[in-house]
Amino acid sequence: MKNRYYVVEPDKIVADDLAHAIRVHDPAAEVIVFHEPDAVLDVLDEQPPTAVLLNHNPRGFRRTKVGLALQELRVPYAFSGLLSEAEADGAEILPTPFTENSVANVLRRMVPED
Repeated sequence: MKNRYYVVEPDKIVADDLAHAIRVHDPAAEVIVFHEPDAVLDVLDEQPPTAVLLNHNPRGFRRTKVGLALQELRVPYAFSGLLSEAEADGAEILPTPFTENSVANVLRRMVPED
């Protein structure tokens, strides 16, 4: 089964770059880009992702509709940006600016290869 990743990023250029970096790491992957976090809710049950990379303030994220849904489905997620471990509340952090290697490293931690 191929992996499916969600990218939640309001900036189209950044979202496209992130999607490209994911495909470099996992060429067979399906990458779906959303520009608003709540848009994820429309497809989450029908097309559950392997992992989610999102540009979102981590403060209180676990209590948002998207955060609760991802936790319920046990979908790993990572926040992008200049964040500390404490701010991420246990989630992975993709530092920005990111590279193909930094994206691959985060994905390996989120989705260990079999």
